[in-house]
Amino acid sequence: MKLNLLRFVFLSCLSMLTLTAQAQKIDKEFRSFYKGLQRNIETDRVDAITNIVHFPLQTIYWVDELNNLSEEEKRDGLLESEDFDRYRSVIFNEDVKRIIPLRQVEQVQQIDIESSGDYYKRLAELIDPGSTLLELYCQYGEYDTVGDNYFAFVFGKVNGEYRILAYYTDTRVKE
Repeated sequence: MKLNLLRFVFLSCLSMLTLTAQAQKIDKEFRSFYKGLQRNIETDRVDAITNIVHFPLQTIYWVDELNNLSEEEKRDGLLESEDFDRYRSVIFNEDVKRIIPLRQVEQVQQIDIESSGDYYKRLAELIDPGSTLLELYCQYGEYDTVGDNYFAFVFGKVNGEYRILAYYTDTRVKE
């Protein structure tokens, strides 16, 4: 009995170390991606930003049971690459340019896909098997106070590289 308990503890610790090593690798890759994103937003490097966006980019957020959006409305939130220049300034607006460079990578949250709704499950279909969704949610008001305004970016690995999969805010990107 005592030997089985020791084995269990040992295997649990070994499993945690393995997960920690994998998380550190992902963190290192994502940290590099995120720092590049911050620099590109801060310096308004349009080409570099466009290169890290996965198209079609989802620009509408919905919550199951709260937002009864039709499939057509959900598809309407998708932004194709040829339309990106038209909406780039709406997505990477002054608030995004002001806030993103100040947000630390530790403020990016991992999304639990299994317990999430349709929105995140659809985005999860785009990412590499075994990878995860990450989200930076920023709520703000005037003069950097917490307010009613918000935006979020959802990231994931596609073909081995991190990409921006989605952006949403309190207003629709495409009117």
